[in-house]
Amino acid sequence: MPDITETEPHTDPATALHHLDAAFVAARTDVVAVHANESHWWNHASFALPLLGCLGFVLVGWLAGSFESLGFGLFLGGITVLMLPVVLLTWRATPTAIVLTSTEAFAVHDGRVLRSVAWTDIDRIERVETMGNVRWRLMPREGQHLTVEGEIADVPGLVAKARVLAGLPEEWDAS
Repeated sequence: MPDITETEPHTDPATALHHLDAAFVAARTDVVAVHANESHWWNHASFALPLLGCLGFVLVGWLAGSFESLGFGLFLGGITVLMLPVVLLTWRATPTAIVLTSTEAFAVHDGRVLRSVAWTDIDRIERVETMGNVRWRLMPREGQHLTVEGEIADVPGLVAKARVLAGLPEEWDAS
């Protein structure tokens, strides 16, 4: 097992945890680092964009007396209402924090463990880019991986600590 005494404590004041995530962290004695998700459910584009469009077009339609703008704004309001349950359901499966302990990594949502991977099982950490969005995957030899989304605080620090804790070599970057 690697020496984890050099890693930074999880008491970084910039890490704003949900109170249930903070309770999960407080209940453990082996926490090495905590990385909070810096986004919220309302930051989801499927909700935010139609909502902003709704507000803008309804306001313009009302001020200018344009029934077309008002109608389009109301249409976007309907889209917002229809997307709300989808956004809320997908948010429940999104980690609100990634907790690194001396033995494993946890993806946590409001204090509930979504997924965990033991350091001894991880044989690689992959960088995956999809349409400009970069994610990292902690890949075990068997079973499901743990995904680190770009909205997680200090992703480079998290990946570096994960490499040390999993006993993997540092990644070489040719760029």
